[in-house]
Amino acid sequence: MSKKKVFLLGGYDLEMLEIKKILDSENVEYKDKNLSWENANLSAYEQELELYNDDSIIYGIELEIDMQLPKNYIEIDHHGKNDDKQSSLEQVAKMLDIELSRDQQLISANDSRYIGGMKNLCATKEEIDDIRKRDREVQGITQEDEFLAKESFEIACNNKPNLIYSKTPKFSAVSDLAYYKFDNYVIYNNEKVLFYGYKKENIQEFLKSQDIEESKYYYGGGDFGFVGIKDRVFSEDEIKNILEKFKKFDKKEEIYSYHTFMLPFTFENEFDKKENWKYKHFEIENQRDYNEYVYFYKHIQDAIYNKDTEEKSNISKYYEYEFEEGAYTINCKKGIFELELDGLSLRLFNTNVAILSFNLKNTKYKDQDSILAINDFGRRIYPQFLGKDYICDTKKAFLSNSITLQIDDKFIETEDFTRFNDINNLKDPKRLNLLPSFISKLIEENFNQDIEKIIAIRPIIDDRMFVISLYMNDALVADLQTYKECSSQYKYEMNDFWYKYIFIDGDSKTCQSKHMMKKLISESTYDRWVDWGTLFGISRYSFVSITGSWFGKNRLLPHIQTMYFQIFTLLLAYRATIIKFSDDIQNTTNETIQNIEKLSKETEDIYEKYLGFLNKLYFKEVTAQDQGIELYNQAMKVMDIEKYMNDLNHEITQLHTYVTMQKEKERNNKLEFISKIGAILLPPTLLAGLFGMNVLTLDETQNNQSLAFVCIILSALIGFFM
Repeated sequence: MSKKKVFLLGGYDLEMLEIKKILDSENVEYKDKNLSWENANLSAYEQELELYNDDSIIYGIELEIDMQLPKNYIEIDHHGKNDDKQSSLEQVAKMLDIELSRDQQLISANDSRYIGGMKNLCATKEEIDDIRKRDREVQGITQEDEFLAKESFEIACNNKPNLIYSKTPKFSAVSDLAYYKFDNYVIYNNEKVLFYGYKKENIQEFLKSQDIEESKYYYGGGDFGFVGIKDRVFSEDEIKNILEKFKKFDKKEEIYSYHTFMLPFTFENEFDKKENWKYKHFEIENQRDYNEYVYFYKHIQDAIYNKDTEEKSNISKYYEYEFEEGAYTINCKKGIFELELDGLSLRLFNTNVAILSFNLKNTKYKDQDSILAINDFGRRIYPQFLGKDYICDTKKAFLSNSITLQIDDKFIETEDFTRFNDINNLKDPKRLNLLPSFISKLIEENFNQDIEKIIAIRPIIDDRMFVISLYMNDALVADLQTYKECSSQYKYEMNDFWYKYIFIDGDSKTCQSKHMMKKLISESTYDRWVDWGTLFGISRYSFVSITGSWFGKNRLLPHIQTMYFQIFTLLLAYRATIIKFSDDIQNTTNETIQNIEKLSKETEDIYEKYLGFLNKLYFKEVTAQDQGIELYNQAMKVMDIEKYMNDLNHEITQLHTYVTMQKEKERNNKLEFISKIGAILLPPTLLAGLFGMNVLTLDETQNNQSLAFVCIILSALIGFFM
């Protein structure tokens, strides 16, 4: 004989209401005290527990255990220590052998994994909003609570922190608004605190450091769900103190992102460096240097590492700007972003191309919109277009209001682009300086370049610098790596943020076709480690990655700063050199087309440099590491390097063919001239051959000599006309 089952209902929310409906429909006995979520304790059913003996099984659903448990008691919960279990609704349905409907599945996902859980079931925005609205209603959230929640949220947004003081005790109303604005946030009042979206272990570590026992807080929602300090456990002053300590803990916890802006450009003259730039030869001083060096093949090491202590004629030369501290500040329509200058370097290649790199550390801004804005607005070096209101229209679109580079107290330069408002600065294309002032000043002050030579320095790509970016966000990674069974794909494959991050869209997406977006993401994503929480993206002007906080800081960031930086330095050098060769070919043909000897000599010089580039700098493979090979090959494909190389090879072949044809034509013209001379001299030669040199044996008088001369001329004319 089977034992009798009885269920004790916990605090009311949408899931508990749905469980109650199922128990009613199945005629299963249950007890309901109409408990709120805050006081759902097992002791509320103490009298009922005494009514059931060992012949019964008592199921307590999401009840706080605050008394001694009966032997026949079974706990049903998915919070706290049960966070790895299915939702309570799913557990009850399984016991009763019931299949959940679509609506019940969404209710279940909502309660166990909140909005993200419903998204994993491919829920629409309308479905999510409906579930959340119904859940709030069941929890007793009134219109006044909704109004106060909105007011609390707007105050937080204006102050730009993710620390939200709630004017209503119903935190879920505030959380439903904050979820779409912040990756993680804290909601609090004078009696309780809720941490949402942080890594659970990190919050537990913080609470432990504050001597807060586990019995004083609750948690759920998975690794990046929620942790809440229970109601009225601490006083108002104690809560304020906890929040102040958490601010410091939160600040020291993360480097949120790392950005490298790389400007490839061409130059014509040798740089005469000054004191601020220091030539750096490579030597292995620690394990990081060793790891970077052995990562590459021997011929790659020769190309990118200066092993000599003094500057010599190398494939490339590497310089660093020495400073104590610096800042790169972006003022744009999205806000003001101040990044720590972590390094400033310059690599000069023997092909007369160079790459200037700004390494920037972000320790202040962790939301997704800020990361996108930093990459997009921070890389722009001149206006891509001028509208009716000149530079104002460009700034409304995607150009920064200003970019300021500060290095110690000796270098402070701001580019506000207002010089593009003066048409007189734009009239002469030959004197149009597209470099921002902070870059021009870096070169001018440190390499003895006059303004004419500065103008001759030309950015290679366009109005944008190349971007290398690493973003560390545990919650976002967990979302992107989610595999959707319903569509047999990872969530990143159709994720708007991931697309904008790869293609550096700081505002709206530049692709409004879902089919095309999916195709572009597929072609540009390297997802070997997606299940372990790391994604890479490659476009023609970016190399980006997103990963978790600990792995990013301790494992991936050193790779981004060393091996991957060197790989994309090479790729940009290829692209810049190819464009430089194309320009040289065009300039050579334009200037020397009428002088075949000069054209031939300059063509030989170009071809000699091209062979040197092929043999010493352009490589089909740079490392024996599988991941390095795969990333390099994908980058070569996405950046169209091989296509550009084939086009350059075609240009050089065509130029060589043209020069050969012109030289052959010149040679033929000379032979034709010689042939004509021979034809003219042929009749007199034939006459002399037939009759001898003394054919006219007349007296040496003036008339006889004239007659002989006339005969010779007539025979020559006959040869010419023949």
